[in-house]
Amino acid sequence: MAVSKIAVRKTVEFLLYIVMFMVYMGIAYLFGYDMYSFESNWALFVYYLVLNFLAGVTVSCALSLWSKRNKRRS
Repeated sequence: MAVSKIAVRKTVEFLLYIVMFMVYMGIAYLFGYDMYSFESNWALFVYYLVLNFLAGVTVSCALSLWSKRNKRRS
């Protein structure tokens, strides 16, 4: 069974996003911010929004650098 390059790229992107989200959540936990420390739903929403933004930018940059590296090797 053949797997397309797009499916592999999207799977890698998703897994890298989950890992980076957890890493940033761990860093926030070390600074005293965790899911249960917020009293309002809006604060929790902003917390997840910031983590989502950081993880998305990091994954985008990492995949861009990886793609650039692969093009140089070819």
